[in-house]
Amino acid sequence: MNLMFSFTPSRIIRLGLFLAICLLASSQARAEDLYLVSKLIWGTDKENVSKPSLKPVDAETAKKFSNVFKWKHYYEVSRTNVYVASRTSQQIKMSKQCTIEITELAGPSVEVKLIGEGKPLHKIVKPLSKGEYFTIAGGSKDDSAWFIAIYQVDQKDFKGEIIPKSALPVVSK
Repeated sequence: MNLMFSFTPSRIIRLGLFLAICLLASSQARAEDLYLVSKLIWGTDKENVSKPSLKPVDAETAKKFSNVFKWKHYYEVSRTNVYVASRTSQQIKMSKQCTIEITELAGPSVEVKLIGEGKPLHKIVKPLSKGEYFTIAGGSKDDSAWFIAIYQVDQKDFKGEIIPKSALPVVSK
């Protein structure tokens, strides 16, 4: 039984084109619109805070944070529902001092740029799937800390505004 195959240049070119199309199709298939919730959280040992706008985080978040971080109390400073169209970026103002920019990447992954008082401070790339979250943290004065928690939610659970991709501002890289 002779199993010799003839590879002519035209067959090699067709095979290469086929593989390139498959690779491109698989990378595009992973591109997805993201429905996110971003929370700015303050961790402290103070039980009573002077700002009435600060509300304690939900019990589940408090338990997760307490298992990892040292503070006794966690307060939600702000919460933003964020829609990030496939392969685009979206800036979110978390507070007067803090802005984040989220970019949907292949993978599924996101790139988050932390901007403090208008200056880029940190960039992180993390995998993110529905039902999961990750946290970016930093120190603050008075032996406290701030956290930005980014959650991906299912589209049916999303309560933010969905902006058509054509209406999104172009964010230069």
